Amino acid sequence: MIVLLEEPEAWSLMMLVSAIAVDNADISDEGKDAIRRWRSDRPETSPEMQELTEELNKALNAKLDAKFFRRVKNRGWYETVRK
Repeated sequence: MIVLLEEPEAWSLMMLVSAIAVDNADISDEGKDAIRRWRSDRPETSPEMQELTEELNKALNAKLDAKFFRRVKNRGWYETVRK
């Protein structure tokens, strides 16, 4: 399975996660301001957002690969299996 988020999707995800962190996390006002600055430094069409999208896609797909593909020993041989 491959997941590829496009830049607007990754931007929406970033906005949602950062808004939840600012609103619900037990962090200091300085921490909340730092999150807001980090978020404002990454508008939807910025190079930083493009880089974040690429890194997010890599991380998501690495996690999915680790979850769904396993090497198991079967009768003395190692096989790659899907879970």
